[in-house]
Amino acid sequence: MSNKGYPRTVFWLVWSIALLPLLVASVAYFSGWRPAEQITEGELYPPGLTLADLQLENKELAAEGNWQLILLVDKTCADECRYWQTLLPNLHASLGKDRDRLLWQQVDSNEQGAGLLLADPRGFMVTRYSLSLPPKAVIKDLKRLLRISKVG
Repeated sequence: MSNKGYPRTVFWLVWSIALLPLLVASVAYFSGWRPAEQITEGELYPPGLTLADLQLENKELAAEGNWQLILLVDKTCADECRYWQTLLPNLHASLGKDRDRLLWQQVDSNEQGAGLLLADPRGFMVTRYSLSLPPKAVIKDLKRLLRISKVG
């Protein structure tokens, strides 16, 4: 029995097994496939959109270095806005050790409509939450984001 071809076969078998996941991932990426579900509860903003692009009336929103949770209040928002106004300090406190990484504030806005906005420490918009979402969903997203994020 000859073993001359055996090392070469093992070599190519190991390489093919190692490169197979890379090949499958490349095909999935370049074909445009995306997972059907998303983890976040809110609506993700397109990449590159900043706080300045939203043209909010409050100029103090440019506080870079911390994550920012912004409550947008408009004239049509009544009960939900009051509910979130009283809830935000408690939501902020529930973040525990990460609460110093998140600033929250309220802004009057008629063009954007009512909602919660999340901006990263560099001023880029991340997520918009509807005020009809339960607070636990927002807290879950914030805790996951602050745990994973190394900035801010």
